[in-house]
Amino acid sequence: MTARNPCILCVGICCMDVIQVCDVYPEEDSDIRSKHGRWQRGGNPSNNCTIFAQMGMKCEFMGSLSDSAMSTVLLEDFKKRNISTKNCVIHRECETPLSSVLLSLKNGTRTIVHSNPNLPEITFSDFARCNLAEYTWIHFEPRNPPETRRMMESVRKWNEKVAKEERITISLELEKPGKHPVDVAELADVAFISRIYAETELRATDKRSAVALMRQRVEKPFKIICAWGSEGSAAADGQGEIMSAPSFPPEKVVDSLGAGDTFCAAAIYALAHGKSLFAAILYGNMIAGAKVGFHGYDAIANIYRDIYTTLPL
Repeated sequence: MTARNPCILCVGICCMDVIQVCDVYPEEDSDIRSKHGRWQRGGNPSNNCTIFAQMGMKCEFMGSLSDSAMSTVLLEDFKKRNISTKNCVIHRECETPLSSVLLSLKNGTRTIVHSNPNLPEITFSDFARCNLAEYTWIHFEPRNPPETRRMMESVRKWNEKVAKEERITISLELEKPGKHPVDVAELADVAFISRIYAETELRATDKRSAVALMRQRVEKPFKIICAWGSEGSAAADGQGEIMSAPSFPPEKVVDSLGAGDTFCAAAIYALAHGKSLFAAILYGNMIAGAKVGFHGYDAIANIYRDIYTTLPL
């Protein structure tokens, strides 16, 4: 792993999340009061950046934004958290993607309704304006797989031209079945696969079979990581060795929104700072488990360092 001070670029979507915390999931055509309501900046790579910032890590978000008042609020939140957005693309007369989120305290579930009427996804041409020399790690959400593939290929070509210590680690999140093709992972150094993706696309029945089946589908030496909710997570290294780590649930589930993004960011943090693959998924489980016990992400700043010091090599 590079000895440079880690700087990570996260590429994908940013949206506005409007969140209502309810005792139970409401019945259709009902009128209830929530226990708590809030808005927060959302989208997987946007959330990853929020978590990296809480951990004191230099990071940047790149994606499409609109010129609406809502996007102005999102940009102000990025700025407040010292997350760079210098390479974002601003589109005129477009709406900001919006997610309505219902969190059930009874079952610990989160239900998301997402809309994106007309905001385009970023393209390879947009990404090509980035100065790759600034980054040690780039994490992709493949919302437009052909364009994402071109972005990843350009980073691999960069890595072929520079010295080993200047190479960029490429990671990828495969989350949405039917939308994220498996073969994009062949360009990654680290691939995160969600449980629903593993169950649907790979026909996996548990966390270990998920990484094993992914290894069969993409025959190249790269790291594969899969979080399996309350059952912990599993990973396969470049040689195919499979390892697993337990979950660390809180005493009470308060806010499960973004638990997967927290796991992903924490695992990347550990890997980017030289920890082993097992230590990385263990750290991801510990930070994600703690996050489920409080609202939002800000409290991560109070716990991440102490937990990190408990990790094995």
